[in-house]
Amino acid sequence: MDNDPIQVQTEGGFEPLVYKNHVTTILQNIISMLIGLGFMALVMYTSSGNSLEMGRFGLCLIGAVAVMMSLVYVRIWMKTTYTFNETELTVFKDTVFKNLTNIQYSKMASVNVRRTVLNHIFGTTTLLFNINSSINAVKAEATLTLKTADADVLREWVSGRILSKPMPLVDDRQQETLVEVRNIDVILHGFFGQPTTSSLVGLASLGYSILTMFTGSGGLVMALILFGVSSVLPWIRTILRYYNYRIYRVGDTITVESGLLNVYRSSFNTKKVNSIRVREPLLARLMGKSLLEAEVVGLADSEGMPLLCPLKSKAVVRKLANEIVPEFIFDCENGNQPKESFIPTMGIRVLASVISMIMGLSLLAYVMFVVGEPANPILRYILYAAYAILIIVIPAIIIVHGLLAQKNREFAMSSETFLFVTGAYDRQTDYMRYDKVQIASVTAGILQRRFGVGRCTVNIMSSKGVMSLTSGIFRKDELEAVGQEVIARIRDGRYDYRRYQ
Repeated sequence: MDNDPIQVQTEGGFEPLVYKNHVTTILQNIISMLIGLGFMALVMYTSSGNSLEMGRFGLCLIGAVAVMMSLVYVRIWMKTTYTFNETELTVFKDTVFKNLTNIQYSKMASVNVRRTVLNHIFGTTTLLFNINSSINAVKAEATLTLKTADADVLREWVSGRILSKPMPLVDDRQQETLVEVRNIDVILHGFFGQPTTSSLVGLASLGYSILTMFTGSGGLVMALILFGVSSVLPWIRTILRYYNYRIYRVGDTITVESGLLNVYRSSFNTKKVNSIRVREPLLARLMGKSLLEAEVVGLADSEGMPLLCPLKSKAVVRKLANEIVPEFIFDCENGNQPKESFIPTMGIRVLASVISMIMGLSLLAYVMFVVGEPANPILRYILYAAYAILIIVIPAIIIVHGLLAQKNREFAMSSETFLFVTGAYDRQTDYMRYDKVQIASVTAGILQRRFGVGRCTVNIMSSKGVMSLTSGIFRKDELEAVGQEVIARIRDGRYDYRRYQ
């Protein structure tokens, strides 16, 4: 279907562009619906004991729902229009209820591009229009699917109004990536770039699956599903998302492109970046690798923070950070937690370790002196493992966590940004602008007050709403300097909101 814009003449001489979604959006919605209904049908069929009568009833019910929803999708497509005026985008929906949404270009953070398999088949492109706001942060305020040629022209036109300067796509496409990311790097990123807790959940699910398979206690299918959802699917999704990765910067605009089956393209201005994060999961640290992320409000991405560099060596990530976001990066000299923080850091961990050991010894005493050891050798091995985990493994993990936290955590300030280095097994470095801080507070517990130390918590806007970041344990007067600097910049005029519009 030809989707040329309908031009409407106005008195001021500007001709608004009126679009409708490409007709293939109906097919895309129907396919997504059928996948969900098919899963429901499978659950109904298996839960009914593979009854043919229940299967036929489920198919008829699902068929009726599919037909009804298809008609709804057709009406939504027919009754939704997108009007691009001189200063704003107007989305009008006249379906069950009338809805009119006005989105000013000056309030937009970016126009992102997404090309799914269906987009490739039909030669279309989906544009995502995102507001620079934490409200409804992971979903675009408006999406529009057009023929690729039309979408490129429209994106260039709207991006020029967002950034108040021309955004020619031809110039963008000639830019070379600032970091060479091989596809093997993306595969390693999918496996080793996940937080350690996610990896542990996946390993626990896999271990439970193996245990149920040997003991025949049931639950194997559910355990395998849990392992797939917690580990396998995130690995596959990450690999597909960041395959063919490239990043470049033109002026103040950063562009990230990636994707194997679905192609994603995001452009954003550096003034919209609230913080930069260098993340080092435990397995990645053991390999000497890290990854680079940016906190950009309004990118509407369910994946979270935009990825500026998949898993690469620390030297490569540092070099890229200095090239792509030099406004944030600065050198930190020995900003580790002071010696006064050692007892407050370890105190709660020693207590947790003692509690774990007491639980393990209590379980051991209860089995030995009350109920006796089970006759089943598998159950005995399970009990032996529980003793070892409660008495040795968990206390060791907790104590080592505290020692690494004391060693790894850092805090430092520069003229425009400051950083928190947090974590123990996983290490995370956040560079933040003073001008983006909404709230900065310093708190101290009973033990921390005794040693004159505390924690600083700052709130900033993020791609998924308001985000809180808490520092390690440092001297209170050092941490209070963050809030004092924020207030001082407002009072002496160094903070100017117009710099970030």
